[in-house]
Amino acid sequence: MRNIKVAIPLKTNSSRVPNKNLRPFSGGLSLFDVKMSQLLRSFRPEDIYVSSEDESVGGLCGRYGVNFLLRDVSLTPNDAPWTDVVRDVVGNLPSESDVMWVQVTQPLFKDFDGVLNKWNEVYDGVDSLAVVRRISHHVLDERAHPVNFEFGYWHKISQELPTLYEVTWACFCMKRAMVDATGYQIGRRPFLYETDAHLVDIDTVQDFEVAGILYDHYSRMASREK
Repeated sequence: MRNIKVAIPLKTNSSRVPNKNLRPFSGGLSLFDVKMSQLLRSFRPEDIYVSSEDESVGGLCGRYGVNFLLRDVSLTPNDAPWTDVVRDVVGNLPSESDVMWVQVTQPLFKDFDGVLNKWNEVYDGVDSLAVVRRISHHVLDERAHPVNFEFGYWHKISQELPTLYEVTWACFCMKRAMVDATGYQIGRRPFLYETDAHLVDIDTVQDFEVAGILYDHYSRMASREK
């Protein structure tokens, strides 16, 4: 298995959903708790690093035995340069390791073993891996222009549309040299790891509530299958 460490950005000053990463999400667990339980099935606690501007997060990390990285508050606003955020977080990880970047706002993604296996399989031919989801519907841009089809009776049915992918922001794998050079999660030669999970990127209170309903539903299904 490749030498890879997990980096989790966890700011606490979310504006649209206050304290969304740490507030109760499902059964008293937060998004952070959910992601920890998922990751610890695939990683040792000492290989997981959580970056936050809030020192109290260090106590939460202690419960799981994972590493806490204190981030400067200037790197938490929405307008903070993203490359600065990535470089700051990754720069505090062991220099010899590659990086898996994981965001807790995708609680329905948990296939970390699958990602690790694919990363090891394709490693020599890529510089990064991004978890993506296929777009299988007709898409318009902001000017109402079709993106992946043409208006008219001749438009292609959804099964015949050209393949487009949505970046899910659930998980990335990055060779250290690539992320050090670019300060970004996706390089010039990425592998696209397609997931069919019903993901909800939590950006609003409604997203938070819908994701909780789906998470509870799939958790019940998994319990019945055991």
